Amino acid sequence: MPLLRYYITGHGLGHASRSCQVIGALAARHPGIRCDVVSDAAPWFLADNLPAGVAVAPRTLDVGVRQLDSLVMRPAATLQACRQLQAQAPGLIAEEAEGLRRDGVTLVVSDVAALPCAAAAAAGVPAVILSNFSWDWIYAEFLDTYPELAAIIAWQRDCYRRAGLALRLPFHGPLPVNEVIDLPMVARHSTTPAAAVRNRLGLAAGRRLALLSFGGFGLQDAPLDGLGQLRDWVFLAEPVLAADHRQLTPLPAGVAYPDLVNAADAVITKPGYGIVAECLAHQTPVIYTSRGNFREQALLVAGLHQYGRAVAVDNEQLRRGELKEALEQLRLLPPPTEALAANGAEIAADHLATLLGGVTAGADDSACPMDTLWHN
Repeated sequence: MPLLRYYITGHGLGHASRSCQVIGALAARHPGIRCDVVSDAAPWFLADNLPAGVAVAPRTLDVGVRQLDSLVMRPAATLQACRQLQAQAPGLIAEEAEGLRRDGVTLVVSDVAALPCAAAAAAGVPAVILSNFSWDWIYAEFLDTYPELAAIIAWQRDCYRRAGLALRLPFHGPLPVNEVIDLPMVARHSTTPAAAVRNRLGLAAGRRLALLSFGGFGLQDAPLDGLGQLRDWVFLAEPVLAADHRQLTPLPAGVAYPDLVNAADAVITKPGYGIVAECLAHQTPVIYTSRGNFREQALLVAGLHQYGRAVAVDNEQLRRGELKEALEQLRLLPPPTEALAANGAEIAADHLATLLGGVTAGADDSACPMDTLWHN
């Protein structure tokens, strides 16, 4: 039985969210394929979103971008952490390669650490990148201020090039591999009607629902006073944020997050892949604020405006809770004229099954055969 090892970065929850969707689709559509996970993403999130029986090994193999909070990047701290990782890389690569050989792993997938690609090459195992960006491209945005990142970028790019294929998601930058297959959007989907969710929340007729989505951190010190003036609105937020703000209602226990996205009249967030994909998949309008100098942001914002309804506010407006005007603007926007398919998890699963030689009925015939990945 083939074994796929899926490496998931711990940067944010969007990577973990989409990776869990792909792994879930693989388990449902191709049950003859085993899968395990290596990740330092939040254990509770992985436990809630991975199929039963998928083992998780908690290891840190990339840096991502260090952040002060949800909205503020720390490039200097990122550079320092990358230097430390590069110094440790030979030992980490050797350890991962030994584990891949020992466990009989057949295929490596990375979203989107570079080191697993190098480890796979060292072990003689083909590797696939599944992402909309790679970290070398993200770090290039900081080069003017931190030219020392050039060496980190070159090293990471060399690691990524050991992968033979990229399964590329929408809202993408360039990926440093020779072969690319484009996927539809990967997103979690609601399974409960919006009316049932709103009824469970006890929303009276005429009340409107907004969901604040900031990954559980970043706004605890913000006053958010302006939200108190919006008496027709209920604002849901992660419990750690809602605990410090009387204007906010904590997320209800036992309600899946995609169900809340689907039931909301607006989502208030910073542009991250996971929440953008879920809002577009459910056609939920978005108020967004800048997350700082993060290169992916421009691609996600363009996608929100092309395929959804979105209004921007600056960080200080958000922190003060001055959202009345933005919420009114959002209601006046026309519906989008274009839509993106959101079945990327299923398409990705079929590609991976083809690479593993485990195609079953319904698999995509355009997937790349396994032997094309061995030349690297």
